[in-house]
Amino acid sequence: MRLRIILFIALSIHMFQVKSQTDFRPGYVIKNEGDTVYGVIDYRGDQLMSKVCKFKNSNNKLFSYSPFDIQSFRFVDGKYYVSWKLNDKKVFLEYLIKGKVNIYYQRDDSGDHYYMDKENSELVELVYDKGVEFVEGRKVIVETTRHIGLLNYYMQDAPELRERINSIKKPNHQNLTNLAEDYHNIICKNEECLIYEKKRPLLKVSVVPFIGITKFRGYENFMGAIGAYIYFWAPRANEKLFFKSGLVSLESTQFKNITHVYKIPIQLQYIFRAKKLQPKLSGGINLYNASLVDFDNLRHTFSLNAGLDYQLSKRIFLSSSFNSDYVPLLVAKTDDEIDFNIISYSFIVGLRIDL
Repeated sequence: MRLRIILFIALSIHMFQVKSQTDFRPGYVIKNEGDTVYGVIDYRGDQLMSKVCKFKNSNNKLFSYSPFDIQSFRFVDGKYYVSWKLNDKKVFLEYLIKGKVNIYYQRDDSGDHYYMDKENSELVELVYDKGVEFVEGRKVIVETTRHIGLLNYYMQDAPELRERINSIKKPNHQNLTNLAEDYHNIICKNEECLIYEKKRPLLKVSVVPFIGITKFRGYENFMGAIGAYIYFWAPRANEKLFFKSGLVSLESTQFKNITHVYKIPIQLQYIFRAKKLQPKLSGGINLYNASLVDFDNLRHTFSLNAGLDYQLSKRIFLSSSFNSDYVPLLVAKTDDEIDFNIISYSFIVGLRIDL
């Protein structure tokens, strides 16, 4: 019982530590007076980045800048944010591309927003909305097209792009950046436009072959484990959040009528990717190939896992994790004792390869 409680507390503390971590990356801020100051900037999600810039200077002193405090800030060879007044309030807009037309991006509680301007024209939002209307008693999905009209208006001097503009059903980073780049190249052949962030793929995959040991409750001996995890992640949306699956094989000489135990994880995983040593936490369910008759015919368990990855090269990491399987129901045995019903725990090591 004490071991179970210790494991639960340790994993909870680890979850808190991961969430509270910061991710400072090289960058600079441009103050309202025009001075440029180099240091490191806390890299966070799009919604938070539109509100505040947390910056450390060369003396490691921390500053929290609002859009009123500075003109702009940028990560080295990465995202660039500029202060802009929208609807009587100031926000940081991500500057996607600078050229004959400029494209900006912001995320808030209502979702994604894209903006555009050009020389001698004001900033406009490329409004897109999708909803359901009832037509003659039937539900019909309706998508707005105002963004198409604005793009055609701002790029009317490049009529060869009209058909392409009309095909943009929903604005996003890729189609707007590519369109603005091609428009610039048509209108201005002697000057290149500036794309501030390197283009990232929509989906990436990592694989983790591993070996390890597993201990099931009620059995003295450890079982050998071998298998591979596969991680799917979307760098444009969140480069730290992964969908985790794969296959784990356990050779069993202990369970009744089962020679091999296979399980498939269906989990979400968070990896704090800021430094070479990268904490991680995952949770979800494990699906088994057969009923575990020793555990009331279980075919799935809940799982909570924590570990560390260490970067060996640009794409290869030494990976380790401590994994637990438990029954989701918490059973109170006495007034001050809770049974978490841990079925098994395991330790694995392997290599994470980002493809």
